[in-house]
Amino acid sequence: MSRLLLIAVCCTLSCILPAQANTPDNQRALFRQAYATLQAGDTDSFTTLPAELKTYPLYPWLEYEYLRQIVDEVADARILDFTQRNPGSVMADNLQRLLAKRLADKQDWQKLLTSIPADLDDTDTQCYRTQALAAVGQKQAALEVGKQTWMGIGKSISDACLPVTDLLRRHVALSTDDYWQRIRAAIDKNQTTLATQLAADLPPEIRTTVATWVQIRQDPATALPTAFQQTDTPYLREAITFGLERLAKKQPQQAETLWLQARQKLKFTPEESGQVESALGMYQALRHDSTALARLAAIPAEHRTQDGNLWQARMAARYGDWEKLLDATRQLKFDHPRDAAGWQYWQARALEQTGKQREAASLYAEIAPQASFYGFLAADRLGQDYSGLQAAPVDRSQRMAGLQKLAAIQRAFEWFALGERAQGRKEWFRALKLMDKEGMLAAADLATRSGDPNLAIWTISRAKEWDETSLRFPLVHTDLVLEQARTHGIQPAWILGVMRRESAFDPNAESGAKALGLMQLIPPTARHVASKLGLRVNGKDDILQPATNIQLGSAYLRDMLGKFSGNYAMATAAYNAGPGRPRQWAPEQLTSADQWVESIPFTETRDYVQAVMAYTTIYDYKLNNGKGRRLSERLPPVPPNEAQATAKQP
Repeated sequence: MSRLLLIAVCCTLSCILPAQANTPDNQRALFRQAYATLQAGDTDSFTTLPAELKTYPLYPWLEYEYLRQIVDEVADARILDFTQRNPGSVMADNLQRLLAKRLADKQDWQKLLTSIPADLDDTDTQCYRTQALAAVGQKQAALEVGKQTWMGIGKSISDACLPVTDLLRRHVALSTDDYWQRIRAAIDKNQTTLATQLAADLPPEIRTTVATWVQIRQDPATALPTAFQQTDTPYLREAITFGLERLAKKQPQQAETLWLQARQKLKFTPEESGQVESALGMYQALRHDSTALARLAAIPAEHRTQDGNLWQARMAARYGDWEKLLDATRQLKFDHPRDAAGWQYWQARALEQTGKQREAASLYAEIAPQASFYGFLAADRLGQDYSGLQAAPVDRSQRMAGLQKLAAIQRAFEWFALGERAQGRKEWFRALKLMDKEGMLAAADLATRSGDPNLAIWTISRAKEWDETSLRFPLVHTDLVLEQARTHGIQPAWILGVMRRESAFDPNAESGAKALGLMQLIPPTARHVASKLGLRVNGKDDILQPATNIQLGSAYLRDMLGKFSGNYAMATAAYNAGPGRPRQWAPEQLTSADQWVESIPFTETRDYVQAVMAYTTIYDYKLNNGKGRRLSERLPPVPPNEAQATAKQP
């Protein structure tokens, strides 16, 4: 019998020629078939798996699937043995959750505590753990774990967590403030079922207020006038304040009217009034209403909210009111220094404009080393080199060699080889949880060298090493980008900057708005641009092709740049928000680009423009061997809206 005929007539998993049995392609073929068979419920097939699969990196997934299918029949010891052989894995996590439930059902509390990791990230499992701690006499630990878990419960309280609520209530571990804090978070996330469920444990008057708050959450314009008739309490005023803030976003005039009525009916504290006034002023600022700045500045600083301060600062920056900008930036509070960097820049700008150059220079110097929009602008103000772009790449080859030996990393790469990207990413990011920062950086380097820049970028985000520009900003599709940049007369670094922000170099990226590919083109725009170029785009698959996607995206960038007379900031905003928006946001007079960008009302677009402009600067340096242009050089002033300028003429 010929070799081909022998293969053709083989019909069982074990019928593989010995010479080919352990090749990667054959192992992958065997795995695909075995995995599909197990997922279909044929657990008997596990006992007849070919020996060749025992050495395959994804073999544990076959055993996992088998155990998952028969979990109600298999002994605890068998599950524990598997989790101990595959520690810190997606598979072990899933089986440990199932085992935790089983042990809780049997009330085998001591075994649960010794068998299930204390840090397993699962609400029900933590509720089981709380019950176990209480059952073995560790009352204080039970109350601590239970309260922490209870405060983070999701959309509703599950059966697993009901006993935890009872435990906390019996030991008076939950105050009314705890309940209210949790209800506040639930309503903010529109988890109204959970809010109602939590309110059931509270006094009748508070239950009534929560019911009112739920109605306000759903329809503030209708529910607020009715709420004004209820008895004045701090709980009711918070619900009303929430509703007025919500209404101000979409119906600002009605919110103003109802706020006037509310003040006549209820006695709001200065803090509550500051909260409502901050919201009303903020939404005026989002519309670039010139009265917003005065309104926000009139709120006592101690009662102005964080959002109120942010928008006072943005409007003050837009109009060059440096004293009000200083006042607002001094009130801002941030958890992380990097989050404050932008406002350090604006505080420095205000100090500089008010003659305090030495103080300004000190603030600029703090953020200038950052490879970011405001870091680059600060360096420009000081006339310094971009030190954040000058660090030499670190040699992580030894650490990468170690990572390649990890079972989880090997499994991730096998899933990728099988075309199962989502599964591979689960393995990869679960493995990252066990790594220190240097390990994550080595993993990012490994992903880059393996031809997966998107995975490298997301890995760096876990490490939070934002100035690691050698890994965060890989050069991808450079030949295509340079060709299109020459064709359309735009900067190649800009194309790369847009691509990096839009998709992080995932050629198959698809957004919720159906934007596709590297440059995230929506199909109507792609077809329109293609038609202008004389190209034919038949559907999604055509748009996803990297060469086509970059060609169409680059052409659209050129169109936006032409539409806005070579202004890169406005063209970038147009690429994100549509060409009509930047004209709506245009200033009343010629304004510096940093002032205009900071006052863009859409958070997504404001962050987008800042990111793309910074990324463009980074890629310009990479493409030109450290001799790129300064960020300020590609940020000319933003001209006024022609209609506004005409209207102001005498």
